[in-house]
Amino acid sequence: MALLIQKFLKKKQHREELITTTKKVQRSKHQVDALFFHRLVHIIKILVPSIRSVEFIHICVLTFFLFARTVLSIQIADITGLNAQYLVQKRWKDTIRGVLYFAAIGIPASCVNSGLRYETGILALRFRKRLSEHVNKEYLRGVNFYKAAYLGGDNKIDNADQRVTADIEKFCDGLSNLYTTIFKPTLDVILFTRKLNQVMGFRGPLLLYAYYVFSGILKRYIMPAFGRLTARESELEGDYRMAHQRLITNAEEIAFFDGSKKGRNIITRLFNEIYTHSKHVQWLKALVGVFDNFLVKYGTSITGYAILALPIYFPSKDGKESVSELTNSYVRNRQLLINLGTAIAQLVVLANKVTSLAGLTARVSELLEMVQNLDEMGNKPFTIRDEPEETRETWQEAFNVQEFLEQWRLAGNRIREQRILASPGLSSSFISSRSSEGGTITIGNEIKFENVSIVSPDGKLLVKDLNFEVGLHQNVMVTGPNGSGKSSLFRILGELWPVHCGNVVKPRKEDMLFVPQKPYLVLGTLRDQIIYPHSVEDMKKLGITDDDLSKLLEIVDPTRTILKQWAFDEVRDWFNAFSGGQKQRVAMARLFYHRPLYAILDECTSAVSDEVEGKIYETCKQLGITLFTVSHRPQLKRYHDFILRFDGRSKWSWMTVDHSDEQKQ
Repeated sequence: MALLIQKFLKKKQHREELITTTKKVQRSKHQVDALFFHRLVHIIKILVPSIRSVEFIHICVLTFFLFARTVLSIQIADITGLNAQYLVQKRWKDTIRGVLYFAAIGIPASCVNSGLRYETGILALRFRKRLSEHVNKEYLRGVNFYKAAYLGGDNKIDNADQRVTADIEKFCDGLSNLYTTIFKPTLDVILFTRKLNQVMGFRGPLLLYAYYVFSGILKRYIMPAFGRLTARESELEGDYRMAHQRLITNAEEIAFFDGSKKGRNIITRLFNEIYTHSKHVQWLKALVGVFDNFLVKYGTSITGYAILALPIYFPSKDGKESVSELTNSYVRNRQLLINLGTAIAQLVVLANKVTSLAGLTARVSELLEMVQNLDEMGNKPFTIRDEPEETRETWQEAFNVQEFLEQWRLAGNRIREQRILASPGLSSSFISSRSSEGGTITIGNEIKFENVSIVSPDGKLLVKDLNFEVGLHQNVMVTGPNGSGKSSLFRILGELWPVHCGNVVKPRKEDMLFVPQKPYLVLGTLRDQIIYPHSVEDMKKLGITDDDLSKLLEIVDPTRTILKQWAFDEVRDWFNAFSGGQKQRVAMARLFYHRPLYAILDECTSAVSDEVEGKIYETCKQLGITLFTVSHRPQLKRYHDFILRFDGRSKWSWMTVDHSDEQKQ
C-alpha cells in the first residue's frame, strides 16, 4: 500500500512539473527574447533571400521614401518658422513667396506620403507571397499534408488553414509596418536632434530624451503580454473557423441527428470565447492607450513648453532677439519638437507592436518547424502498443447485460411516452406537406412508402413508384450499386429531401437515428460523443449517469480499451484520436443511448470484428430497435427480414429473407 501511495505521489509530482514546464514554454514562445529574434531572422531569410530579390529592392525604395519624408519635414519646419516671422514683420511679399514655396514643397511631400503607403502595402504582399510559396511547397510536398493531419503526433498542425492563411497575412502586414515604424522614427530622431542642437543647443533634446526614458521605464512595468494575447486570438479564430468547416463537411450527418441546436451551441461558445478574449484585449489596449496618450500628447506638450521656453528665458546669445526672430524660433522649434517627440513616442510604444508580432512570429515559426519535421517524423515506424486480449467473459463479468438492456429498453419506452404526451400535436394522424405539388409525409409508428418516386436535386429520377411497408421489429437490408438511391431513401426519411410524389409514413425524427460508416464526432468530451446531440444537462434530466454510458460502451468494447485510455471528461480531437473501429464502437454506443424506434446503419460495422458486430445486432433486437442496414455483406442477411434492392435504373425489388436454413442449423 505504501508503495502504491509513493508511486501515485511521484506521478502527481511529475504531472505538475510537466504542466509547469508546459506553461513556461508557452509563455516564452510569445515573449520578445532570444528565441523570438532567432525565429524572426530565420523567417526574414525566407522573405528576403538575397540583395538581388524584388523584396530587397522594395525595401530600398521604402527606405528612400522614409529618408525623403524626414528631410521634407525639416524643410517644412524651416518654412513654417520663416512664414511666421514674415507675418509678424508684415513683409507681405516674403509671406506670399513663403506660402507659394510651402505649396510647392507640398507636392513632393504628398507623393512621398502616398509612396510610403504603397511600398508598405506592396512589401507586405511580397512577403506574404514569398512565405506562402515556401510553406505550400513544403506542406504539399509528397504526402506531408496527410502526415500533418493523421501521423503528426506532437508535430500535428492544428488549424492549418488558419496558420497558412490568416496568420501569415497578419505576420507579413505586421513585419512590413514594423520596418516603417522602426526606421522612420529612428531616422527622425537622428536628423531632428541634429537640427535642434544647431538652433537651440543640446539642452532641449536632452530634456525630451530624459522624459521619454522615464516614461519608457514606467511603461515597461505596466505593459500586458500582448504577444501571448495575439497568439491566443489567432488560436481562437482558428477553432471558430474549424467549427464552421466541420459543420459544412458533416452537414448531412448533423441534419440526420437534428444536431443544429448542438452545433449552434458549439459555434456560439467558440464565438463567445473570441468575443470575451477580444473584449479583454481591447480593454487592456484602452488602458494602455490612456497611458500612451498622456505620455505622447499631454506629457510631451508639458515637456515641450519647458523646452520652448529655454531660448526665451535662458538665451544663449545676448538676449536681444526681436519679437519676429523669437516668433520664428518658437514656431520652427515647436514644429521640430513635435516631429522629434512623435518619433520618440513611436519608438516608446514600439513595444506594443513588437510583442504583438512576437505572437504571430511564434505561430508562423511553429508552422515552419512542424512542416520541416514532417518527413523525418512521418517515416519513423509506429511503436507497438500492448493491448489487452479480448475475452468473452470480460463484459459479462462486469454486469448482467441482459438485465441491464431490459431496464434500459423500458426506461426508453417511458421517456418516449412522456415525449409524446408533451407534444400532443404530433399524433399518428399528423400530415406534413412540403409543397402543394409534392407528396405528403404522415407521422406514424411504421415506415411505409406508397407510389413514391425519389428524385435528386439535379432532377435525376433515382427510384420510380416505390412501394413497401415495414413495421416494428422487421429489419430491412438495403442494397444496390452506388448512386442507385440508397442514401436518397434515407434523406427522405430524415426529411432532408422533399417527397416528389406519393405518400410516406414515418416515425418522428427523434424516433429515428442515422449511423454512417464514418460517424460524426462533435467537438467536446468523450461523454459528448456518446450522448450527441444531447448536452450533459439533457442527460441528467433523463436520469442517465456516466455508469450507464460506461455499460453501453462496454457492450461494444468488451475490453474497455476506450475507457482505459480516456476519461469521460477528457477533451480531444476525437476524429484523429480514435481508430476506425473505436469510432464505430462509439457510434453504436450512441445508438444504444438514444434507443430510437428505427435506426439506419450505413456500413457502420465494417471496422469491428464479427463477434462485436453480432453483439451489436443482438443488442438492437433486445432494445427493440428496427434496423435499415445499407450493406453488401451477405453474412448480415441473417439479422434481417427483408431485402430492398435498387438496380440503379430507377427500378427496385422487394424480397423476404428465408431463415429456415438458419433455424435448422
